[in-house]
Amino acid sequence: MRTPLVIPESAWQGDIAVFFAHGAQQSGDTWAVGAQTQPDSDRLGMITLAGRGRDDAANAAVKWIRDHCTANDLELVRVENFSDRYPEEQRVVFSLTRFTIARSDPPGLDGWALPTGLPPAAARTARRAPKGRRKAATAPAVR
Repeated sequence: MRTPLVIPESAWQGDIAVFFAHGAQQSGDTWAVGAQTQPDSDRLGMITLAGRGRDDAANAAVKWIRDHCTANDLELVRVENFSDRYPEEQRVVFSLTRFTIARSDPPGLDGWALPTGLPPAAARTARRAPKGRRKAATAPAVR
């Protein structure tokens, strides 16, 4: 079961967004995984899994985010396991994964325009010898 992932504009810092997927074991082998920018922030989306364990919940979160990125022309830049942030006895029932994604919009034709106002090219002081060797420019002799 899924609640669509929606990344608000406020989550973006330029073209990069960082958020977390918090997983918690509900009852038995049912897990709920919600995406948030901060622990106390609104949920960006949620998935639930039945009959799975903690590793499956983390892998499902990665697939969920990867699918979202593919569908929205985003790039999944980095996935980090942050479960070790929980005390040892809580790691069995919680998972925490941090995601970094980027906008992957290629520049349009306007983005490829050549810059204007460039200085003129510097004059060359060496010329090419017939066999590919360089000759140094020589100054006229002073008398």
